[in-house]
Amino acid sequence: MKSEIGTTIVGIGIGLLCTSGVMMLLQATPKERADEITKSFKPFSPKVTTRSDDKNFYVESDGMPDHEMMVGIVAWQQQVPLPQPYKGANAWRFPLFPKPAEKPLSAKTGFFRGAIAIAANGVPIFNPIKNDGKTDTFLAGELDKVGGHGGRGDDYHYHTAPLHLIPTVGKTIPIAYALDGYGIYGLECKDGKAPADLDTFNGHTTKDWGYHYHATKTYPYLNGGFHGEVTEAGGQVDPQPRSRPVREALPPLRGAKVTGFKKNSENSYTLNYTLNGETYTINYSIEKDGKYNFTFIDPSGKERKETYSGQARGGGGGGRGGGRGPGGPPQESGGKVSDPTGSPPKPWIFQHAAELDTDKDTIVTLIEINGLIKSAFAEVAGSKESISLEDLKKARPAKNVIGGYLKGHADEFDANGDRNVTLQEVLDEFSSLFHKGDKNHDHALTKEEYDT
Repeated sequence: MKSEIGTTIVGIGIGLLCTSGVMMLLQATPKERADEITKSFKPFSPKVTTRSDDKNFYVESDGMPDHEMMVGIVAWQQQVPLPQPYKGANAWRFPLFPKPAEKPLSAKTGFFRGAIAIAANGVPIFNPIKNDGKTDTFLAGELDKVGGHGGRGDDYHYHTAPLHLIPTVGKTIPIAYALDGYGIYGLECKDGKAPADLDTFNGHTTKDWGYHYHATKTYPYLNGGFHGEVTEAGGQVDPQPRSRPVREALPPLRGAKVTGFKKNSENSYTLNYTLNGETYTINYSIEKDGKYNFTFIDPSGKERKETYSGQARGGGGGGRGGGRGPGGPPQESGGKVSDPTGSPPKPWIFQHAAELDTDKDTIVTLIEINGLIKSAFAEVAGSKESISLEDLKKARPAKNVIGGYLKGHADEFDANGDRNVTLQEVLDEFSSLFHKGDKNHDHALTKEEYDT
């Protein structure tokens, strides 16, 4: 064991300055290093638990912080926070002894999926730039008062540094750890002064702490990349935990503002939002049988209930997928069909409600539509993740109701203009059409709505 540790020490010493802080890191045993890191997470025990081996430090949590969430979001994507299974083999991990990378990787040009750090309270921290590779989530109004929101898998996470944890953790202890193993401190150095020599990743080396990152109130807000070695796969740090989505990912609800969030009891929550000057409510809970119950209440008090069990396909947890972002739904022309009588055109999704209503209960849900989309896409694309516009236009339409629309409106599905259509782009397009028709925002198209 001693020879292995010695080899590790030699390896991680490459490229580091020989300050006392660095030497302390190099001379530490795995247990001593783990004990030092544990100081950040200990204030949140037993909700957050930690463990380590000779190489890695592990953080287990359900990803649900004790503070108020979601309030203050003005560009809401209709997601809510749900507990996540970040435990066991699905725990967060980072190296005990970080090693400087020969070629540090920037979060400005990559890592737009998944987390780049883990906060001291067990909440993952994603890249401040969302998965479209260009939008600053903070400036776009997508974050709550502490820099977090519910992701596409209903997984709560931060996109900026969790400065609100400083009073609990302390000014001289990291409030988070980047997934390369280096600590992320608050706005000040040990002497109480703001750091003046941060590199492009918001990091620097000091005598007391060695190399580390700092939080800032402007971009990049926390580690702007990785000074240390990480493995990138599929646009994210690999490996890392996966969230468990139970609903389909939804599009932004333009004009909505989240105004309230409350934990009613264990696994029971209420979220309030306003839209066009009126207040809407979502009550949701996780039952002992594992089912997720949602009740959507409109301003008149009318309720719409939905129950989910198991993992939703095509969700967006852990940074997966690529949302349309806050740009809003597609143009009306893409979702309407002409009416030879001269009456106002009726949305296609309403024209074909009977065919989209697969369970024949006179209510069309996004789950029903997405099931048809996936079947139609697979019939055309086979095992491929995308299909070119040219091939889509030439292909024989899939047999279900979505098939003809998919072929006839191919150009409208190419959201990023790369001349290829992915399943996620089709799901996003139809999701926007669905929610444009869902006038009362109860996540269902009723006969009254589509017969209008």
